[in-house]
Amino acid sequence: MSAGRQDPRPEPESPATVLDGLPLPPDDADRLSGFLAAAPELAARLSDMWQAHQAREPVDETPAIATAYRKTRADLRQQCPDGSTGQFATDIDRILLYLLRFLDLRLNETQKFGGDARKYLRRLKKDEVKPLEEEMGRDLRDFLRGQGPRVELEVNNIGAGRVDIAWRPHDELITLELKRDWANPSWDASTKAFLPQAISCQVNGLPLNFVVVLDLTDEPDGLASVPACVHVRAVPALLATQDPAP
Repeated sequence: MSAGRQDPRPEPESPATVLDGLPLPPDDADRLSGFLAAAPELAARLSDMWQAHQAREPVDETPAIATAYRKTRADLRQQCPDGSTGQFATDIDRILLYLLRFLDLRLNETQKFGGDARKYLRRLKKDEVKPLEEEMGRDLRDFLRGQGPRVELEVNNIGAGRVDIAWRPHDELITLELKRDWANPSWDASTKAFLPQAISCQVNGLPLNFVVVLDLTDEPDGLASVPACVHVRAVPALLATQDPAP
């Protein structure tokens, strides 16, 4: 960094910077970059518009949530471009932020703070009966409704079956499958065990779903951070034809 008088007018951002973050196909991005390189005043105006748009987007006050939100949203745009456009992408971003807030609150909550409604978060004793997905489902439904979305619990006739939590803010259905795991909560294991059922919910919908897994394994080293609990995985639709693991 050099000290001294700054130019009264900052250098305009490069076309690549202006287009950064937009869900554009590579060919379209290259063509627009070439056009904007010859029109710096237009690139500057687009940059101002893009910054104003970003300023209106929801940002959480908790840094870990804000960081996880931006990273996960970028991963969704990159890995699921067909499901990250238009109003549907906006709705996905909204539910993503709420889920991250739910995760952060429950990770920080001390035992018995939430009473019977959140007994499923307790530390399990040896051979104790394990909590059910439904317990987490009721808690998550109530939390999401408190944030605004009118989500429904255990909705039938979705993908020839039942989905745990469903939300239809506009034209497209957004589904959340709830699972529990006490064997191998790795991302690869969860993909193989849980994603076939989630994919089957999208018979006619856009290819993007959420799976919320209750980790019932022993955690001798403490709890994971919020970013470590979130993962985006793109899988082929053929996976939906496989038999899900019990």
